[in-house]
Order: sequence, then C-alpha cells, then structure tokens
Amino acid sequence: MAENTIPNCPYSCENQLPIASFDECAPEINSAQIAKVYVGKINQCFADWTDAAEWAGRISNTSTADTAIRKFHVIADKPKPTANVKDISLGRKLAGKKDHVLNLKIDETNATNHEMIREYECPHKVAIWYETLDGLLFGGNCGIEGSFGLDMIISGDANEIITFEGTFDWKAKFTEERIVSPMA
Repeated sequence: MAENTIPNCPYSCENQLPIASFDECAPEINSAQIAKVYVGKINQCFADWTDAAEWAGRISNTSTADTAIRKFHVIADKPKPTANVKDISLGRKLAGKKDHVLNLKIDETNATNHEMIREYECPHKVAIWYETLDGLLFGGNCGIEGSFGLDMIISGDANEIITFEGTFDWKAKFTEERIVSPMA
C-alpha cells in the first residue's frame, strides 16, 4: 500500500528554513471553494493518483467494486484545523495531530441521493479526496482517512432548497498533499 508523503521535520534545535516563492508582478492565487468530493473505501490506494486513466477506471456512483470511488458535486469548505499543542518542560511546546474538518453541502436531493444520506447517517470511516473549483486535488495516493456523515436540511424559507449537509473529520499533523487534478 502506498503511503502519503509527509514533510521531513528536523528533530533538533537546528531547524532549516523551508523554501518559499512570491511574485509581486504575477502572484499565483487559487479559488477557495471545494466543488467535488471523491469517497472510497479505506486502504484502496491508487498506484498513481496523478494518473487520469486510473481515476476514470475507478470513479463510479454505482459500482460495487472495492476500488470504486463515488463522486459528489458539493459546496464545501475546510476551515483552519484545531491545533493540539502540549506544553512540556523548559517552556517547550510539542505539536500533535490537528483536528481537521471538511464541511459539505449537496444540493442534488434526488431519491437516490436521499437513500444514500440515510446510509451515511450511520457512522462511516472512509477515504476521501477533495477538489477545488480551480482543479486542485488533495488527498494523496491513499486519500484522507476519517469519519463521514450526512443529514438532510429543510429550511423554513420557501425560497431555499432542501440540502444534504455533513462533515468529514480526521486527525493529521500535516496539510494534505496537493496536485493539479488529472480530471480537471
């Protein structure tokens, strides 16, 4: 099973400064909204998550194969994770895994998706990848492992629509790997 790569942290008092890149004339910016979430089973890693053909062979909202990946169209965000820092001797701080959350809303509330959310009301451990409007894909070869749940929301406002809303929660010390989506 392929593992997600993590930064190589120095474990001494001689930290190195990481490389940075800024451009006053042509800064790179990226749209923030998460538009797609891909949901799969845990431990069903890609050989190469940058390969469009491998994604095409696995994305299916109806396949029962263990390697199948569901594709959701969403409106989602990922707020700043909650740090878990412990104060230790000599005034030092030790950073542990952060609590991450992805908040998502599905606005396609057809009968099939209604039955899907009923099943996601049960606790589910899954692997996900998420993609922004600009086509940045996050998650690495094995996806992000965490807990996923959805619920139905019906507003009292007649101008609103029914939505399915939920969260995907996980613990990780580092931000997810990122690539330009091979499906974009």
